[in-house]
Amino acid sequence: MTAIFAKTRKGQEEIEQRSGGLGPRARRLLILFDGKRPLDEVRALMPDPRLDETLDLLLQDGYVEQVGGAASAPELPVEASVEAEAPAAPVDPKQLEMARNFMLNSLRTFNGPYGNIDLMTRINDSRSASELHALVDDWFESISLTKMGKLRAVELKGRLLAVL
Repeated sequence: MTAIFAKTRKGQEEIEQRSGGLGPRARRLLILFDGKRPLDEVRALMPDPRLDETLDLLLQDGYVEQVGGAASAPELPVEASVEAEAPAAPVDPKQLEMARNFMLNSLRTFNGPYGNIDLMTRINDSRSASELHALVDDWFESISLTKMGKLRAVELKGRLLAVL
């Protein structure tokens, strides 16, 4: 069974008012998520090689949420995605900034803009990969507290560690 996604309140408002500035691809995909159609059916209606990327954007920005089924994306191996090892080589400052922004944006998405201000402040104040790495477990735990965050936490942690 594949995942079933539905528009959030923000997604409904975007359909009605076009205030979020979504591009045509994201808007078409948003329209197709009705809370009843499985993701495989949406893929058949909108064959697009970038569908998963667009879906991630809609999820992260809070336009849609998973309401049923199991995610069709392959799961990362638990040992590869959950273990937070210290980086072996120096991290490029651009990658460090990307990782910091990824952590902050995912916290805002899953916990709200004021959901974990202390952790957001510590992430924002981190200046090295090791400082940021030390916060990965707290970040993971915080996003796992929400229903959608729990569903995506392992995947997101794998993506974060790939950058760090």
